[in-house]
Amino acid sequence: MPQRRRTQHSNAMRCAALVLVAAAMLATVEPLALKRRGGLTKSKKKKKLKKAPPPVAPAPVARAPRAPLSWSLSPEEHMAAVQSAVASAADGIQAALTKDDFFSRTNFLDAKSVQAMAEEARRLDGTLVPSQSTRYEAGQPIAYDKEGVRSTQILGGNDYDKAPRLTEYVVSLTAALSSVAGQVRPLSPSRQTNKLAVCDAIGASYPKHIDNGGNGDPRLLTAILYLSGDVDGGRFRSYKATEDVVTAEVAPAPGTFVCFWSDRLVHDVSEVTRLDEARWALTVWLCTDDDIVEQTPESVLAAHWPHLRDS
Repeated sequence: MPQRRRTQHSNAMRCAALVLVAAAMLATVEPLALKRRGGLTKSKKKKKLKKAPPPVAPAPVARAPRAPLSWSLSPEEHMAAVQSAVASAADGIQAALTKDDFFSRTNFLDAKSVQAMAEEARRLDGTLVPSQSTRYEAGQPIAYDKEGVRSTQILGGNDYDKAPRLTEYVVSLTAALSSVAGQVRPLSPSRQTNKLAVCDAIGASYPKHIDNGGNGDPRLLTAILYLSGDVDGGRFRSYKATEDVVTAEVAPAPGTFVCFWSDRLVHDVSEVTRLDEARWALTVWLCTDDDIVEQTPESVLAAHWPHLRDS
């Protein structure tokens, strides 16, 4: 971490502590003006003590704002946690991808990192727009809004300070995961795209699809991290490649991680039937350097989208 940023981080923490100390002092020390007004004074005319006025309660002290969780987590600590999570899962990731299956793990990332990222995601809520997907009509892709789902992209650069822990996760995951999954199929060590999405409506779902059907789209590996939420439904479901049969389901519990080949795995997300807390997820797509991915095979189209073969 650059010295200037480390100094800024340290100063911010110090300022937050001073605000909390000052608030505590104001709540326990009586203001000097009240002591004077409530003290004993002699009257020159009546030579007797006056009654002290009723004590005046001090004005309520506003509680100092809670420091963001990201302040308690250094960039080095957070990025090391991401790298460690990928390293500990490397064998399982490679085994699943070799079989064109998906890899999943609950509590994939340190809870402190997940919570800090979820807090940042919620602060970005006002910047999200209706999320889009694609359907096919007469063989042509048509973009449409997903009901109950909004999204944005983590850009970094000049926007780093808006979501530092989310940005660091994207960068660290891309570097670490491309090294591991790149042993199975070549991946760029730095090229990626991403989407931060929130599902905040009952009935929301993602229809059955493959993330990348070819045609110049460079995305090759999909990696999803669920950040927060309390829902029924909204489960990730994978299908057999050439049969309309669900092979496995993953609940969107905070901290759960899923990854798979973007151009091979047929999957969907089941309908949300209960929503006590909006479900947040960050998807990172790792890309190829040569923009070459597979076209969806005819056998897969025939099993899942037979109408596309005749369009």
